[in-house]
Amino acid sequence: MSNEQRRLAGRYVLESPIGRGGMGEVWRGTDTVLGRQVAVKTIDLRAVHDESGAARFEREARATAGLNHPGIVTVHDSGVEDDTAFLVMELLSGPSLAERLREGPLPVAEVVSVGEQVAKALDAAHARGLVHRDVKPGNIAYADDGRIRVLDFGITQLGDTAGSQALTATHTVMGTAEYLAPEQAMGGRVDGRADLYALGCVLYALLVGHAPFRGATPVATMMMHANDPVPDVRDLRPDTPDWLAEVVTGLLAKNPDERPSGAAAVADALVRHEPVAGVATTVLPAAGAAAAGAAAASGATTQRLDPVPPPPVAPPPTRPDDRWDDRRDDSRGGSGLTWLLALVALVAVALLLWQLLGRDEDPGGTPSATPSASSAAPSTSEAPPTTAEPTPTDTPTATPTPSPSDTADLEGDVEDAIGALSDGIDDLDSAGSLDGDSAKKLRDAVRDVRQALRSGDDPQKVTENADKVADELQKGVDDGTISPEAAQQLQPLVEDLRTAAGAYADDDQG
Repeated sequence: MSNEQRRLAGRYVLESPIGRGGMGEVWRGTDTVLGRQVAVKTIDLRAVHDESGAARFEREARATAGLNHPGIVTVHDSGVEDDTAFLVMELLSGPSLAERLREGPLPVAEVVSVGEQVAKALDAAHARGLVHRDVKPGNIAYADDGRIRVLDFGITQLGDTAGSQALTATHTVMGTAEYLAPEQAMGGRVDGRADLYALGCVLYALLVGHAPFRGATPVATMMMHANDPVPDVRDLRPDTPDWLAEVVTGLLAKNPDERPSGAAAVADALVRHEPVAGVATTVLPAAGAAAAGAAAASGATTQRLDPVPPPPVAPPPTRPDDRWDDRRDDSRGGSGLTWLLALVALVAVALLLWQLLGRDEDPGGTPSATPSASSAAPSTSEAPPTTAEPTPTDTPTATPTPSPSDTADLEGDVEDAIGALSDGIDDLDSAGSLDGDSAKKLRDAVRDVRQALRSGDDPQKVTENADKVADELQKGVDDGTISPEAAQQLQPLVEDLRTAAGAYADDDQG
């Protein structure tokens, strides 16, 4: 039976694919019992290397079905059949905001209306302890009534509540690079304020035509979110009202504590056409390179807006004129004692990071598409504790045998690289920047790597299949089916995969 004729639960006929994301495919379908058109999201459970993917999908069904709000897509049904989990939703007739953006920026009045509706939808979700984690133009679409719907809660994470555990690990980045909050880009735990930052990115994109930060690679884009100063939307869209520009700037604050207090406050500001009450919007210059690296390592921000105090752990300024806020010292220059305490705190943080992370690092220096705290940690001139350094000796020592946990870490690196590359392919495909046939060939090649890794029979096969992914990318570039821009986005992700696969195979041979 072809995909076009496939039937789920005896009633939902899948007719044609209309989208693809990190957690599955979305099909146009027909509910033969009620005789109506529906959207059916499916996920192949065989492609999930552990239970977290299936659990996320099941939680999406429960969480989204429990959200009764006009700004959130309606869920009709869900279930699991054989190896396929499915979610049946209302079929949205209108275009997504991503499709609208292909025609250029939107009128200011429409941007305000969209922002108000999204903010109200997010407020309803946040009130139930749900965080969307992937708010972007592609996940916002128009319905038959002309209003918008927020969809795809597929990577939703329940807010921190007693007894609950996140299904995503710390330092795992989920979402789309151009709309990631700094804390999310650095792999930290997030809450509803990350959705507000993403909303700020969406409003900026709707006004200007593109997201506020666009790097050469997804990793570069994420680092821009963490380190670069917030651009003023009026520089590229002069007709933006001052109050709306201030709302966008407030949403894009690096420090979550400096963003609006909640989505309801944002919706109210958009209705009243005035800045969000109580939110400072003065943007300070980005900190120096060393301070930015330390901020990335500690989860701190490189931007600070008065009068909110800085995060608990922050690097000292690298220039005499950098502003440093100390609630015990009202002078902007700070006292000598303040500077000394700040320096001591930085050294302590660096030593702690070295002790916790440095000794467990892979000697091969395997890179990853996801920035980690250890890779962003600043260097320090302080010598590490003598107990952590091996004593030099003239007697050669045998190479230690990797422990099972080391092997598992290397296997996890390959899985992370596979996931990052798959997300990159999906993002380019969804945005229309990658030919559909080329996207399928790349996905098939990546699937071969995953299958070889999970079989565990021949680690060298993992490396060979990773090389085939690179070959497939090069073929697409050579025959013109993959544009130079798409190749530029995918190349570093492919190289990350090859490096991780090589380290995994070398570990087995060792």
